[in-house]
Amino acid sequence: MVSFIISLNNDMRILDKNTKFAYLGKPGESFSKGFARRLSMVLEVVDIKKDKKILDLGFGMGVWIREFVKYTLPGNVFGTEYDREIFDSVHKQLIEELGIPIENLVLCSGENLLFEDELFDIVFHNEVLEHVWDDAKMLNECFRVLKKGGYLIFFTPNSGWPFETHGMFIGDKYIWGNIPLLPWLPKFLYKKLITHVRNYSSSEIKSLIKNSLLNYDYELVLHRRIFPGFDRLEKKNKYLGRLAKKFFYFLEKTPLEYFGLSHYVVIKKL
Repeated sequence: MVSFIISLNNDMRILDKNTKFAYLGKPGESFSKGFARRLSMVLEVVDIKKDKKILDLGFGMGVWIREFVKYTLPGNVFGTEYDREIFDSVHKQLIEELGIPIENLVLCSGENLLFEDELFDIVFHNEVLEHVWDDAKMLNECFRVLKKGGYLIFFTPNSGWPFETHGMFIGDKYIWGNIPLLPWLPKFLYKKLITHVRNYSSSEIKSLIKNSLLNYDYELVLHRRIFPGFDRLEKKNKYLGRLAKKFFYFLEKTPLEYFGLSHYVVIKKL
């Protein structure tokens, strides 16, 4: 069975079940065109000015932090990271290169943000929510540290996308790669193979927001599903990659957005 699955995707690899990034996620190492498109979407909705304080939750290799300092002062950019190894290897570099104060970068979990109430104008996380132990508590924490009138912005996997991008577990092995049709399995069967991460339907996202923000007034400013950036395809074949972008980005304006890769959510704290 394992050999058959791997034959469907040459990028798949069989790894040990204790592979760390299976549980904590594999952070982006560069600000791809796909990430740039996501940032442009954010800028269409939220005005990032020099006096805005921004928290990047789960900053990983710091690619989003490097972009945020282009729009606001370094002292207004904050970040958290849960993986100590990544934190130790990256945070000093961000401090030295970008001038971010050392106290702005904090080692902590998303469910326990080590910041005071109502500190930030924007709380942002990109493909982090699906990895935490308690997603409802994390969203609640995001709102706790968010100022009134501030925005919570996040991207997280959509269960309508026909590939599981976080791999799966079979026995004592972790199968890393894009696995076709796995997200479309019945939930009880999906969770037997995918014990390390979540993906969400549109109704699940709305229910999660409602249940985690019971003590707050908020406005769901935007919720849509988006397709991937097709960066790897464009590198292999420039014309085919550009054609895929045009086609799938058009689908985002139709009911077929249901099959998008990720949810894009913007919530305003009232």
